[in-house]
Order: sequence, then C-alpha cells, then structure tokens
Amino acid sequence: MSKSIKIKTDKKYLIERAKQNDRLAQKELYEAYASSLLSVCRLYINDLHFAEDVLLKAFFKIFTHLKDYKEQEHLYAWMRRITVNECIDFLRSKTQKVVYSDWENSYDDTEEISSEQLFEQEYLQAFIDELPSGCKMVFNLYVFEDYSHKEIAEELGISEGTSKSQLAYSKKLLKEKLTNKKYNYAK
Repeated sequence: MSKSIKIKTDKKYLIERAKQNDRLAQKELYEAYASSLLSVCRLYINDLHFAEDVLLKAFFKIFTHLKDYKEQEHLYAWMRRITVNECIDFLRSKTQKVVYSDWENSYDDTEEISSEQLFEQEYLQAFIDELPSGCKMVFNLYVFEDYSHKEIAEELGISEGTSKSQLAYSKKLLKEKLTNKKYNYAK
C-alpha cells in the first residue's frame, strides 16, 4: 500500500473514530490542526488569549458537528470555515481594541521564508491590525478566505456595496502605510 493511500485511510479511520466520540481520535485531530487554525484565529483576533478561547469553541463545534462532515469536502477547509465563523461571532459579540499580533504559523512549514520576507510579513500584519475593525474583517474574509462580496455581506449583515467600499478603503490605507514605510525605510 502506498504511503498516500495509507495516510488517507488512516485519516478516514481517525475521523470515523472521532465521530463516535473517541477522545483519543479527537485529541489527534486537535493536535494535527490546532496550530494552523490558531493562525486563522489570529488573523481576526489579535489577543492570543481570546484567539485561543475562540479556537477551543471552534473545536467544540467541530467535534459536535463532525457527524455532518461529508467525505467529499476537504477536512481542513471545513474546519477552517467553522473557525472563521466562530471568529466572526466573537467579534460581533465583543468590541475589542486592536493590538499588534504576529503572523505566526500562517505559512506552510515546508516553505522557506527569508528574514527579509518575515520582516515584510510582520509589517504587513501590523498594518492590517491597524485597520478599522469593519475594514479588517472584510479584508481578511476577501483576501485570506476567498469570500465573495455577496458572501461577506451575508456573513456580516452588511450590503455588498459596503463590503466593496470597505475593501477599497482597506487597500487604500494599506497602500498608504506601505508607501510611507518604504519612504521612511529609505531615509
């Protein structure tokens, strides 16, 4: 049996065990996906403690609704969608002050990142964190989650026009910040 077939079979078996409330299987799924899903939470929630709380709520929902998971769906995409929805729910219920956060773990571990690229990513994340909360939410959903303006409007309870204008405003602010950073960096 080839390695990829064995991994797929093991994953299927693991999911089936987790569906039957096997705590060891659920723990394995948590350990396999927690760090990448925490990175998703950190795109929306800057405070690590709040992000971890939301991650735990997302995993509770994931395990509660695992019976609804369909095999033809990619497991990570399904889990990510639940996690993003939990982040949105959290942000709807809380008005929090945006603080600086790192963009940790949001890149493929196999991808080599130079210190210069990491420096640029940290600056970009800091600039995204400074966006007004509505703009930041629309920007993250559109850019990182590939939501359409229609999906964003439905998810956030806003019009498509508002989604488009907040995305345009976000891009304008980021462009200004990046231009100013490059100008200041060149001095």
